[in-house]
Amino acid sequence: AQPALTWYAHGTAPTPKEIARKYLPRIRAGQPMRCRILLLGETAVGYFQSYRLRGFPDHPAAHLEPGAVGIEFLLASEWTGRGLGPLAIRAFVRGLLREEADVGACCADPHPENRGSIGALLRAGFRPRGRGGSEAQLALLLRLSRAAAEGAEEGPRPAAAKPPAKS
Repeated sequence: AQPALTWYAHGTAPTPKEIARKYLPRIRAGQPMRCRILLLGETAVGYFQSYRLRGFPDHPAAHLEPGAVGIEFLLASEWTGRGLGPLAIRAFVRGLLREEADVGACCADPHPENRGSIGALLRAGFRPRGRGGSEAQLALLLRLSRAAAEGAEEGPRPAAAKPPAKS
């Protein structure tokens, strides 16, 4: 059985039909978003997406840096708090930067109360750049430069992820 994924902003686990309706168009070629499923072995434990911020001028981080890429992610609840987030974020960003040589930075915009995502992003090397968003959807703006992602700027390195306890 696949773990249930809960999207922070909604606080509910989407149905497979809802996931397919929302994310399949993004996964197909030609869409402005690049989407990846995070697998551990054959088990889906997370989801990542990236997009050029210039394609979303209303995005809270669009003003931070021309040519930057926004990222968003979620992890299965049984994998949160185990160190997987920072490892997966760093790997996703490094892969993204290998594929897109003209990207100078990656940005993320979690809700200011989403401590788990903010902590994972900070441990992956992202740094705060202020707040943004609307009153209805506040965001903490975080940025990771290409140099920092590639290791040229040293920062904290995440520890190895611990598997969930067997029940």
